[in-house]
Amino acid sequence: MNLLQLQTFLAVVATGSFSAAARKLGKAQSAVSMGIAELEIDCAVQLFDRSSRYPKLTGAGERLWQQAQLIERQCQAFQSLASEFHRGMEASLTLAVDDEGQLPWLAPILTELAAQFPALELRLLFPLLDDLTLLLQQGQADLAIGFQPQQPPADIDSWPLLALEFVLAVAPSHPLAAQANAPIRLEQLQQQRQILVTDRTNGAEKQRGRLSLQVWWAEGDMAVQSLVLQGLGYAFLPKPLCRHALQDGSLVQLSLQNEAATGVAGGLPGLPLQLELWQRRGKTLGLAGQWLKQRLLQLPGAVT
Repeated sequence: MNLLQLQTFLAVVATGSFSAAARKLGKAQSAVSMGIAELEIDCAVQLFDRSSRYPKLTGAGERLWQQAQLIERQCQAFQSLASEFHRGMEASLTLAVDDEGQLPWLAPILTELAAQFPALELRLLFPLLDDLTLLLQQGQADLAIGFQPQQPPADIDSWPLLALEFVLAVAPSHPLAAQANAPIRLEQLQQQRQILVTDRTNGAEKQRGRLSLQVWWAEGDMAVQSLVLQGLGYAFLPKPLCRHALQDGSLVQLSLQNEAATGVAGGLPGLPLQLELWQRRGKTLGLAGQWLKQRLLQLPGAVT
């Protein structure tokens, strides 16, 4: 059995006769008849009832026709995928993003990527802090999105993307929530538990923004927010992530006095932190990676 026989089989069913199928395929009618006969021999099944003027599918032929349609669609998908590879699409693309909390703004761009490259295999990873840099340097990620580091690695190129605002938040049950109408002092924050994001290394980036002497570490902003919602501490959370919780009262936003703000290592809380697009120097991107890079650099605030 071969694909040519299946195509002939499908053409006969679609056109209703051997002669019409021959015209559709540009072949002699005898070649079509012989192709169907050989297919029936190979399958050891009669596909058509030929007792009337026009061939009619047998019960077995009906079922096998359905299977032949599936095979034809799979062949078309195979050819389409091969064509994408021919024009330069990579076999897979790995995008590493600092925390899944970026998905609210990133997901629409990934939807566009899926429309542009429907056959692309995408790996979406959510490493944190220094883990993100490590994945790029080890060649385990093609592109990465992370916050501007305090000490940029020399072997990674970067481009500004969005400026992401952070807010100081606590649960309504937290002691600091009672002072939501007045700016919080640095010594007040130092005396309360702070919830901070951590990676799996022991790099300096995770100390960024630390105020308290007592810290609980959580792997990801969503985990941090969950602990804050339980009243277990305060945290600086990305505003897009906690917007709904602030609106429905599940979280309370606090303001800082100037001396508290200047005590934060690596930048002022509440002010935007710069997100960047990263690529290891010398890394060659395929067609999908090039498209994604250019699309990200079109974001408001991105600099090409």
